[in-house]
Amino acid sequence: MRILKFISYSFGNFANTIAYQVFGNRINFFYVDVMGLNAAVAGILWSIYGLWNAINDPLMGQLSDKTRSRFGRRVPYVAFGAIPLGLAFFFLWTPPSQSPWVLAAYFLMILFIFDTLYSLTIIAYNALFTEVAPTPQDRIDLSAVREILATVALLASFILAPIIAEEVGYITMGAIMGTLIAAGYLIAMIGVKERPIDETKEQSLGILPSLKIVLANKAFRWFLGANISKEYIWLLLGGMLPFWRKYALGIQGEVDVFGMTMSGGDSEAVLLGVPILMAIPALLIWRPIVAKLGYRKTWIIGSLLFIPGLLTMTFATDFYSGLAGTLLIIPGLANSLIMPFPIISEIIDYDAKQEHGFRREGLFFGMNGGIVKLAFSAQGILFAIVTAVTGFAEGSPVQTESAIWGIRFLIGITPSIAALLIAFCMWKYPLGRETIK
Repeated sequence: MRILKFISYSFGNFANTIAYQVFGNRINFFYVDVMGLNAAVAGILWSIYGLWNAINDPLMGQLSDKTRSRFGRRVPYVAFGAIPLGLAFFFLWTPPSQSPWVLAAYFLMILFIFDTLYSLTIIAYNALFTEVAPTPQDRIDLSAVREILATVALLASFILAPIIAEEVGYITMGAIMGTLIAAGYLIAMIGVKERPIDETKEQSLGILPSLKIVLANKAFRWFLGANISKEYIWLLLGGMLPFWRKYALGIQGEVDVFGMTMSGGDSEAVLLGVPILMAIPALLIWRPIVAKLGYRKTWIIGSLLFIPGLLTMTFATDFYSGLAGTLLIIPGLANSLIMPFPIISEIIDYDAKQEHGFRREGLFFGMNGGIVKLAFSAQGILFAIVTAVTGFAEGSPVQTESAIWGIRFLIGITPSIAALLIAFCMWKYPLGRETIK
């Protein structure tokens, strides 16, 4: 019964992963390389989007904290938000025109609509984590189940989505993935019942007092630094992969791979799909390591294991050297999937002990979601600066050597720096200095 509950709940992470990873992997490439949106303009719009996230997510967290209904305060947002979110995802891929101004305006508008629905749904869903898994061991086990389903969703995101987009079109891809998103969130709420709310242990705070509370928490500050860096790595790997495959590896049409002929989309699917598939057994390997070493040491080790693969990707020149790089990041990928949720749950538990039982899941998850999304702003600013400085030409089948090195720098060097930042933040993290019992 316990494992069935974990599996059902984890379908929400399946939905979340598809929404987030297909969005992160394809949307920038779609608007810049396919639709012809100026790369610098796209970078500016991403920066605005990231700033909106910093406000939007905490607001959504507070909204769910304050909600009172017979279904609970989190469940309604997931159950009733699933279908609108799936529709918003579909409309991401239906710009009405290639006119530069219309395209830019539509991109910004649909980003805001999609992200508002996404934030409301995912924050309410994530806030249920500590209720579904009340003990430390439950949280390790649930994290493993969540991330196994997330890995299946990553395969759909990095293998199925690119193939559908290239073979059938982005609109069809959006429809299929939007349906999976809605279905996943609906399944996740089957059998989920929230604990009764003790009004004597609830607080209603404004955005500024809430921000003051969470940022006064030393453990949360260092966790944020690590989680922003982790988010940046995933954003750059997903968002730059199509550019890297097309220009740095030179795979634009059909290519012979291991005696088979593959399209560009197929080869891209293999480049990241195979490592993600192999991350499933790697997740199971990390689980006992977490129990033995604790959260803090395990994330330090896992973050450093990203670097050899990222550096290999930086200098890769063809499919095979590119695949070698993506295979080397498997341990880091699996580690980064399993670590954040047990750690933020530990922080919430510690905060509740300090506050005499006041639990603020929505507040911490909302603030985490909002502040971590600043990684989008960092990505957008860097993308705009690097593409402008190196002379990237939108939609061109040929790029200058400097533009190609700009792509290499973005997909390999900057995530390596982020991996070092994760290790530093976890070294300074004050909790999690013991093994899990």
